[in-house]
Amino acid sequence: MNKVIRTTFLTAMMAFLTFVFVGCGNSHTKDFNRLLLDLADKDETIDRDDWAEIEKFLDSQKAHFGDFYEKGQIDVDEVKKYISDFFDRRRPSKEIQFVGVGGKEYLNVNFFLERSGSMTPYDSPNGDGSFKAAIVQMLNNLPGNNDDNKIYVVNNSINEYPEGFSKFIADTNIFDATKGIGDPSFTDFSAIFSQLLDNTGKDELSILVTDMIYSTKDMVGVNPQKVFAEAQGMANAVFKEQVKERSMLIVKMNGSYSGPYYSYNSPRGGQTYTGRRPYYIVVVGSNENIARLTKDKNYLAFSNFKDLKGYENMYLFETDDVYKPYYSLLLGNPEIRGRFSPEHGKDTQIKNIENLEVDRNSGDIRLALAVDLDGMLIDKAYLTDPANYQVKSDDKVEILQIREIGKDDISPAEKKYLGTATHIFVLGMDEIKNDQEVEIKLLNRLPSWIEESSIDDDTQVGGENFAQTTFGLKYLMQGIYNSYRKNSKGTPYYFELDLNFKN
Repeated sequence: MNKVIRTTFLTAMMAFLTFVFVGCGNSHTKDFNRLLLDLADKDETIDRDDWAEIEKFLDSQKAHFGDFYEKGQIDVDEVKKYISDFFDRRRPSKEIQFVGVGGKEYLNVNFFLERSGSMTPYDSPNGDGSFKAAIVQMLNNLPGNNDDNKIYVVNNSINEYPEGFSKFIADTNIFDATKGIGDPSFTDFSAIFSQLLDNTGKDELSILVTDMIYSTKDMVGVNPQKVFAEAQGMANAVFKEQVKERSMLIVKMNGSYSGPYYSYNSPRGGQTYTGRRPYYIVVVGSNENIARLTKDKNYLAFSNFKDLKGYENMYLFETDDVYKPYYSLLLGNPEIRGRFSPEHGKDTQIKNIENLEVDRNSGDIRLALAVDLDGMLIDKAYLTDPANYQVKSDDKVEILQIREIGKDDISPAEKKYLGTATHIFVLGMDEIKNDQEVEIKLLNRLPSWIEESSIDDDTQVGGENFAQTTFGLKYLMQGIYNSYRKNSKGTPYYFELDLNFKN
């Protein structure tokens, strides 16, 4: 054995022995590993409650876990690294998500209210109060102390509301309470979105309520196509590399409207309109915090935007892989055709199968893949449409159907593989020629409702579709999407499911 090979071999052996010692060498470490399995083996998640259990255990055994402490405090990054490595080395390996771990118990919120000429009629005395009710319900659903949160009024500038969060919620007319703050004749979206993207901290969420109508100081006589091009240019200038770390949720709402509406070519001469109008809630946070909203029980009420009065649709901008759902192939589901066996050593989650053969009667293959589609800020219709998924494999693999798990899918033998899954993906193949990896991605594409909610000419106030459409919405959304796509690895995607087939 030459010197280089011997050195490499000894290094590898030392690493292995270190792992064996750390992972299996003493009772304290074994107890800690058992705790980790109890907390995260099934759901592959360490949340704040799990972290509290971990902290309690480590503090009671501090003398045996000195490497996890720095200056008497738990080194969060070191413990997270240990947990990730522990599950990565297990068979099957698992990628653990950390939800709300290592930061503040509750996220601070910066709330931005657009106060422009076309926003104040949403809270008119002649309206049904749905706008104010939705905003107050959303803010009241935030956990923690409201006094830690901040209110800003935005239009041509960004101004902190001096009366505080609690006073804002209690005001009978939120636009009267913010009267005189800023210039309502136009909205500086460049400054507002820059604030949301650049200044939303690690332990913060930013929320903007806006009509999403792009406007400039002087739009009289301006060709609307020029306005749309400017909106896209603004998005390209503002939404840069930071979008890799920031997700943005757009929630389309609809509320009563009574007052002047300012068309794109008459920003200072509004036409009176009484009826329904769309407005939007924009939520910005780190990828981790956006994922946390539907995993942390403290934020479940807040993240359930469908419960807000006037909710219509939502769409989540992100680059890649913000969600990591549980998934497993099933062994005895009625949908299955063909023969196969789980790869040796697999226990409760099957991602790799071998000895895969076509069905003798049908001459093809069908597999049942159980997937957890809960806890995502994605419309259910989008999640369950096979056309929104991309499948990469050597042989053609199709998603034939996505359906909810029913009683016939839950048998005693299959229960352990179902885990937290909510849906069955029926996968179809005509043949398998060779061993191969199968990659399934839920692509992130602009949904059809954005196109349907956009209008190029809003001068016909009260006309057909006026109650449902926003001037130039699709151009602004496309500009933002282009920036996310540019910073993605190809087409943005929400999650990826990786399988291995062997014949």
